[in-house]
Amino acid sequence: MDESTLSRLLDAAANFDIARHLNMEWFLDILHSIQEDRTFSSEAQTLARRLCDRIRSWQVLEDALSNTQADFHTAFDMIKDICREENSFGIWMESMTTHPDILMNLAENPVLPNSQCPHPLLHFSSTVSHDDFITFLRAHIGVSCVLAVYAWSDSLPNARCRERTLGILRLWQGVDGYREVRLSVLLSTRQS
Repeated sequence: MDESTLSRLLDAAANFDIARHLNMEWFLDILHSIQEDRTFSSEAQTLARRLCDRIRSWQVLEDALSNTQADFHTAFDMIKDICREENSFGIWMESMTTHPDILMNLAENPVLPNSQCPHPLLHFSSTVSHDDFITFLRAHIGVSCVLAVYAWSDSLPNARCRERTLGILRLWQGVDGYREVRLSVLLSTRQS
């Protein structure tokens, strides 16, 4: 496998179903052999490690949607990793907003209006509850979708389209916790 193939597979693994299909022992063994084989470039080895981590992290994220004792920090790290790359981020957002299993798991978690932490900053907290994680994930998806729509509308030569999208952004800015979640989204997408 060359770097280009590994890079495309890394983007593809941002999709829930593709990550499930790639989560086969024989495929993960190939990725481990690439990581350990010095004939591969360091870039290919890094891509193989990231691909392996992304495939396994989907299981952690799926578990975090329903398990109150899940590894929320690993799930957050997966989100942060995916959000660093435009293609992966778009693919991940499509999965998070359209996949029936994910939507069902998110719907099973009630919205808690009186949550102790209405806008958790997972990357700054050492202890994260299930409610904090679900609140963060929902907010992250919501804010990301609005920002994506604005970015798309900004690319069009239509001022009315941008004005309507700006109206949605102004509405979001009035919601408690928006600025904190927006900061989290921006920090999670910033390159390390």
